[in-house]
Amino acid sequence: MEGFLWLLLQTLPLITAAAVVFFLLGWRWRGQDSQRTHQNQNQLIDAENVEAETARQERDTARSLEENLRLRLSQTQTELQESQDRQTQLQKEILRLSDELKAIKQNLQSEQHSKTSEQDVILRLQQELEAAKTPPPQAPKKPRSSKTVKAQTTPATKQPAKSKKPRPSKSKDSES
Repeated sequence: MEGFLWLLLQTLPLITAAAVVFFLLGWRWRGQDSQRTHQNQNQLIDAENVEAETARQERDTARSLEENLRLRLSQTQTELQESQDRQTQLQKEILRLSDELKAIKQNLQSEQHSKTSEQDVILRLQQELEAAKTPPPQAPKKPRSSKTVKAQTTPATKQPAKSKKPRPSKSKDSES
């Protein structure tokens, strides 16, 4: 046992020196590894912060675009509703105007019919007026000489006239 203790005493400083060296190397390796890990984590955090900021900006732009689209959609729906209302009003106006056109056509036809009958009446009255203005055709007058010739040819048969009345003279108004 004495030999065992002596061996132990001889190797103890070597084992202690080896333990110290391994401890220092381990500590240093651990420190370097943690620094790398810390730097890597900081880089990852920075990258994630940048990505998060980019995502926030994209989210904000998406929200603003969505709001703009909703606004445009509501405006478009309002315009569409106004357009449909205007179209309905125009259709009602077209129906009213077509009914009015039919009524006017009927009135026009009845007026044309009454106008043609009135024109016929006016034409007939104008013809009657023309006929009234022109004197009726009179029988042609026999020339006096023929009377005298008659009287000469039949003097024996003619009876003497009692008294002759003077004939009324014709005025110019009755001739025209």
